[in-house]
Amino acid sequence: MKIKFEYSLILFLMLLPTSCEDTFEPSGIETRVFGRMYDSQNGLSLTNHKLRIGEYNLVPGFGSAPNIDFIQYVDSTTTDSSGFFDFVFTTSGQGDRYQLEVDFDFDTYATNDGNFFGLLNQEYHTELENLGEDTEINYEVLFVFPVSLKITLDSDVQFLPIRIREPYYRATNNLTETGVENVRLYYVDKNSSWQVELTRTTSEGQAQHVIFDMPATNSTELTEFEFYVNDNDFVDY
Repeated sequence: MKIKFEYSLILFLMLLPTSCEDTFEPSGIETRVFGRMYDSQNGLSLTNHKLRIGEYNLVPGFGSAPNIDFIQYVDSTTTDSSGFFDFVFTTSGQGDRYQLEVDFDFDTYATNDGNFFGLLNQEYHTELENLGEDTEINYEVLFVFPVSLKITLDSDVQFLPIRIREPYYRATNNLTETGVENVRLYYVDKNSSWQVELTRTTSEGQAQHVIFDMPATNSTELTEFEFYVNDNDFVDY
């Protein structure tokens, strides 16, 4: 019985891949994609920004989800002076998944023309499910603007490094020196208040922090703030 069971299992595994055929969308399907990238809070359009159509192949496998292989970019466009885009791409016959992709830099949200932005209501990759049909995709953009933080740690500050937590920036920004001015450049929503948090861990393992409540800058120009931090400014949390 055991031998028969093992033989049946091997036969099943050998036949399973043949039942999971890889399929492709036919070549020559034309799909129009259009929309706008616009910051309604600040009344600004995201201009001259690149969008691409990525072509992928979903490869059947044994897991709960298929493998996704990138094939190529089949077309691209850029937004105009008002943030609009409108173009038609054609399937190649090599893929079965197509998606509209916003070109961007993960760390800085940098655009080709030096602007900085985030998206409020869309992912950076949007799957196009209705090939052959006109598809409208609008992006609610939020522009962020420069703020310079000048932070000086008093010479009595202990337990370096001091870590900076700031909600609009991804990079680690440790402060490693006392008695010197540390300058950090951030990009923030100019219409909202925000916080800067300095954190450290004592030699006993106690977490401590200092929190600065930051006002809305209401400015598209560089705004500067200065802080002088003493050791006793840190409190346990």
